[in-house]
Amino acid sequence: MAHIIKLNVGGSLFQTSKSTLTKFDGFFKTMLETEIPVAKDESGAIFIDRDPKHFRVILNLMRDGEVALPEAPEDVTEIQKEAEYYLLGGLVELCKPKPEAQKMPYFAETDEDMARTVASSTKKVVCTVFFGTAFRCVYRKCFIKAVMLYGDKVDFCFRERAVEFTRIIIHDKMTNRVFDEHSEYVFDIDIIKKHIPDIDDY
Repeated sequence: MAHIIKLNVGGSLFQTSKSTLTKFDGFFKTMLETEIPVAKDESGAIFIDRDPKHFRVILNLMRDGEVALPEAPEDVTEIQKEAEYYLLGGLVELCKPKPEAQKMPYFAETDEDMARTVASSTKKVVCTVFFGTAFRCVYRKCFIKAVMLYGDKVDFCFRERAVEFTRIIIHDKMTNRVFDEHSEYVFDIDIIKKHIPDIDDY
């Protein structure tokens, strides 16, 4: 049976599982997996002194590994501030506005776009993924998860092609190494750690 955690966020009550809250490195994982004392209300719920307005977005992201950001820029800015508080680096990166000229294409339309991504990226690692049309919906979710986990260290760019296999090219600018893999399956985010074991230290 799942370990249920009750949260009191600025007076609003939320319930979720411990596994959800510890899925990503950050505020909740540290709080629940260390001996740090936590404040609780009279009902025993963990009290967090934050505005609950966008907490459902934060919670759904931790549940599903993906989130649809609102269109209003002011809401995205508020969510970014909450993500910074909860130490969710990938969500912070997703919320950051970028100048159009420097914006990573994420889903590129041409091979030239992919090349520009590698050349213009200021991150230490760039991961380009070529995937078959049949996996289109899957890769939209893969992208969100990838940015959530490594968005502060890695620029990702996905390109759809008429192929039946997946090709992943990882460019490690720290060591000038390039890793090129082919797979019959969808992109596995763990492949980054496989080739760059110390990615968390970048």
